[in-house]
Amino acid sequence: MNRGQYWGIGWLKLIWCTALSAGILCTTLAGVSLATSGLKAAPQPDRSWESYFGVTILPSGRTVVAGDKGVIMTTDDGGRTWTRQLLKKGPKYYDLYSVAFTPDGSRGWVVGDAGVIYRSDDGGTTWTEQQGPAGLNTALLKIAVVDAQRFCAGGEHGVLLCTSDGGTSWNLQKFHDFAFFDVIYPDPQNIWAVGEFATLLHSGDGGKSWQARNGGESGKGDPLFSIAFNGNQGIAVGLIGTSLQTSDGGKTWQTRELANGHRSLYTVSSLPSQTGEFYAAGEQGLAAIIANGEVTPVPSGVADAIAASAFSSRFGISTGLAGTLLRSEDGGRHWRSLLSKPQPLLTEAQ
Repeated sequence: MNRGQYWGIGWLKLIWCTALSAGILCTTLAGVSLATSGLKAAPQPDRSWESYFGVTILPSGRTVVAGDKGVIMTTDDGGRTWTRQLLKKGPKYYDLYSVAFTPDGSRGWVVGDAGVIYRSDDGGTTWTEQQGPAGLNTALLKIAVVDAQRFCAGGEHGVLLCTSDGGTSWNLQKFHDFAFFDVIYPDPQNIWAVGEFATLLHSGDGGKSWQARNGGESGKGDPLFSIAFNGNQGIAVGLIGTSLQTSDGGKTWQTRELANGHRSLYTVSSLPSQTGEFYAAGEQGLAAIIANGEVTPVPSGVADAIAASAFSSRFGISTGLAGTLLRSEDGGRHWRSLLSKPQPLLTEAQ
């Protein structure tokens, strides 16, 4: 499959629809706070025209979701009711692709089209647009956070963007013209990024320098869309069963094709209560538990692409295209819709 064909994958609409549109400029208004007066929690209706690309769960149990046209949603009751707000620059709307908070939930960031960055200091209730590097106007697709000072984001055109002072200064690097789809900190010292052409990069110095551990050659290898660690166990997943796996904390990686019916996986998350187990999901509602490289399909109840997932010790949330909002109470093995008019759950694994 050539690079042009990648862009036709359904879920990846979030990356290419508007990020490269002519005329989109990255003009930020640092310090502008978006008021939320009048917002009220209500059941989430079926909004099949809306897609949700990022999700995180705070220590308090609050869930924050980011998606289409600058939408941010929060819930404090496990998904029964939600508050909604739109983050926007003047008359222009843009998609938000990823949201992440510090381990204590005190500060968080959301990123999206045209290099936009917003920060929240109150658990996602209000957001302030944050000044990024001068001239950055490419989509940021994923953000990972260590603490209130250190975070990294990856995106289109090979962008890897890191800070160690909360965004006062930036370390911006570009690697060829690759897209980076995921960035994670398995621990405060190490950063991993995955993207096009089976690219897997590692940094041990806060993003100042990066070393290729796999791929990185234009035109060679299928894209990797998501990466996760569970202790020393790690897995990166991608197009039609592509995966890289490690059992030694990333010192060595092995290529392994996953038995998932030649469908692509767009998100993978470690399961907090299960050592060495991961939840993965993607194309056409595909969902599975992966342990020791073995794929066990689970019913997601939806047929649309699942784009993101997050787990706390009590529950998990998955989001995706066509208004997909799902909750699991058993480590991703069973899911139910969080829409006010629940979709009928399928009886067989997708």
